[in-house]
Amino acid sequence: MIDYGALIHDRKYFDQEHILERQARYGFTQAGKVEAFLWDLELFGQLQRTLGNQVVLKGGAAAQLFFAPERQRTSVDIDVIYLGDAALLPKALASIHDAFGKDDLYFKFSGHVPLSPKTKLPLETYFVSVPTSTGRTPINMKVDFHLMDGLDLQVVEIEGASAFVIPLAFRPRCLSAGSLIGDKLLTLAQGSVGIPPEREDDIPKQLYDLVGLSRVVESQDFEAIRHAMGRLFEHEQSVRSEKVSIERALEQMVDQLERYAGLDSHKSDKYARVAVQNFRGNYEPRPFRDPIAWGVVSKRLELLVKCIAARMENPVSYLRSADRLEAMIAFKEEKFKETRLKLQELLRKELLDVMRLQGRPEIAKRLKNTRVERLLWEVLTPSNVQEIEGIIASISRA
Repeated sequence: MIDYGALIHDRKYFDQEHILERQARYGFTQAGKVEAFLWDLELFGQLQRTLGNQVVLKGGAAAQLFFAPERQRTSVDIDVIYLGDAALLPKALASIHDAFGKDDLYFKFSGHVPLSPKTKLPLETYFVSVPTSTGRTPINMKVDFHLMDGLDLQVVEIEGASAFVIPLAFRPRCLSAGSLIGDKLLTLAQGSVGIPPEREDDIPKQLYDLVGLSRVVESQDFEAIRHAMGRLFEHEQSVRSEKVSIERALEQMVDQLERYAGLDSHKSDKYARVAVQNFRGNYEPRPFRDPIAWGVVSKRLELLVKCIAARMENPVSYLRSADRLEAMIAFKEEKFKETRLKLQELLRKELLDVMRLQGRPEIAKRLKNTRVERLLWEVLTPSNVQEIEGIIASISRA
């Protein structure tokens, strides 16, 4: 028998009517994924109430808290940094089970030990079943506790957070947007500290979160990005037998982003293509991104990584300058329609010329009829933003 009085949030939010309404409002294909995301945050609230400052939310669930409800995606797992004694964790989790009435099935945390772990990271994994109002079987949630002796990453408590307009009844303690960017960029370093090929479906989730997070951070947040990337890279390297340099990891990030930038090509990477298709059906709210849009966001993130690799003083500031260039060529207001078409056609020619001068005539030929913003992000490099800005300014004056 479940004691729903232990819930942090109002039980009405977990009713089928509320779940289906939010599924319809935000265009998700699966009500169960919407429901699971709400349980993600309820369960983290329970962990935070029980363990206090010993837990910090990270991962996809944390990233969504920085986005407007219509931009949030679903998340089915909980990633938590745990700063306490691992030996005391089972007792703390049992107290949550007790609070919900000691039901034989629900809210009972069960430890999981993989038979063939991929890494030797200090990690404790638990599964916990929660009730469902939209499905036939219980929702089985996975909670990963990343064990750390200390935490010198930037952490924030978010006031007024929500999940699809359901207000959270607590202030979640999570990594800052900058720290999350540093963490999530590392997941793209496939071949070293990143997500392995057999988990390709996880890559689009990281890209989705990185795009959103990179739009909410300020220039002054770059130090948090840099520090988190360095700190977590060292943490990963400390438990791996094969060592790589951070420079090599950055190269691997660029390689990964190039794969996803090429989704608008008829020769696109089939594994990336399938992963994006799976992401659309499971996590991403409509309207879905098309292949060209995936190219835009991937090249945008690639520019950020290349700026970091070039040790530019503030890559976020540079990215903001590039974002302004994209805004300059948009002219979204209807009254600028004729101007927009004329300028974009002239700009298209100029950008294709730049691409040829960069020694990439094949890419220029492939992208000659694509959207102008796709061309813009293709030609931008850590060294040419002022040149491109000058081209756009001169066309605008013509």
